[in-house]
Amino acid sequence: MKPAAIILAVFAAGLAGCRDGGSSQPPGTPTAESFGSLPGLRETPDRELQAELARIVDEQGTPEQLAQSNIPLEKNVAVGLQRLFLPSRVAATFEESSEIYPQGQFAFNPVRLQRAIEFRKKYDSQQQHARKALARGECSFAIRFQDGFEADLGFVDVVRTCGRLEAFRAAEALEQDDPVSAIEAFGYMLRLAACLAAEKHVDCRLEGAFLRAEALAVLAAIVEHPDLAREHLATLSARLDEQLSRWPPDADAWIGDRALGMHAYEVVRAGRLVDLLMPAEIEQFKREGILRDLPAAAQRTVNQDELYYLRTMREIIDGCSRPFYARAEAFAAIRQDLQEKRSSPEFPVVAARLLLVAIENGQGIQAQDRAACESWALGLALAMGKQQSAAAVNPLSGQPYEVAREEGVVLVWSVLPGDSRKKPTVLVPDLAQTAPQE
Repeated sequence: MKPAAIILAVFAAGLAGCRDGGSSQPPGTPTAESFGSLPGLRETPDRELQAELARIVDEQGTPEQLAQSNIPLEKNVAVGLQRLFLPSRVAATFEESSEIYPQGQFAFNPVRLQRAIEFRKKYDSQQQHARKALARGECSFAIRFQDGFEADLGFVDVVRTCGRLEAFRAAEALEQDDPVSAIEAFGYMLRLAACLAAEKHVDCRLEGAFLRAEALAVLAAIVEHPDLAREHLATLSARLDEQLSRWPPDADAWIGDRALGMHAYEVVRAGRLVDLLMPAEIEQFKREGILRDLPAAAQRTVNQDELYYLRTMREIIDGCSRPFYARAEAFAAIRQDLQEKRSSPEFPVVAARLLLVAIENGQGIQAQDRAACESWALGLALAMGKQQSAAAVNPLSGQPYEVAREEGVVLVWSVLPGDSRKKPTVLVPDLAQTAPQE
């Protein structure tokens, strides 16, 4: 995961899916791909582990199964996004866009806007090709889950860069008093975000959320334009409603994360736990004085560790059928159980210290992503004069969204638990009087 200075970043700390194995190994050493078929798990005599594996196979949730894609090439958005940028320059190009992109509010001073326009023009061909690709019906980036944490996710920077190009086009259009073109760019940003968020991989799901947050910041700038009309609100509302109607299940990302976890246990069985560690984790284990002995210890208890992990992940994945605020008790119980086991031989060190660490935070990002889109959809609908059909409930807090009309503006509050902010998160000009109430 790359750092993202946006409203969701409060949750984005140390996600389990953000690991990078990839350390070089001597010739003849098993590769990451060779672990993808889960040879150690399949050969274990542990009946309880075998039962868990059988259930996951039935659910099509192993690394090899998740890597499969049946989308025809000509219908796959991802194929159209390939080779838009030189692979060796993709990360640097995205970082260049980050240097231009404003922090906080989507607003540009003259110099920053000029830089944004020049960046967009430089990659105009890529932007047009990306727009054509988005006209295709389906998207799958065919992530190689069988490579575990070494799977190539370079396409994420491609999609995020395309999103930045659309954001810069929106800024340029608003400066030229062309809200229609800005709305068009906003729509493309949402489509790009949806492509990432639909993947069954936590990094992709959360990067999709970050891109969607940038799109909503563009939306906030659009609705402030003095030429905004009711038909513009209708288009914006339709784009958000479409996004919400195709929202991927929360569980999908964690099904993929479980597959990466299963791959990780194969690495542990091979005595290569250090390959899974981030630099900060290596330093932490050094400070604790356990780094040298940790691989052998984890290898010795790998079966009971993985069994704990798979059972816990089943509980977490099943819990995704409930809204995020209703999952707090289950996460608290997991934390308590791990704390009680901490000094016992049953402590699952791989699950507790590496794989389960930030799942609750990751699911918090998912919930805030949904809450942000719902609050904007609600604000746009009310600003057009539509009646609020039901009291929508914020998936983060479990409380209804607060709405009000003040001095020609529709306000929506999407307050987080424990947040005492008074500032509304959505402000939309109230254009309901320009058309009959629906």
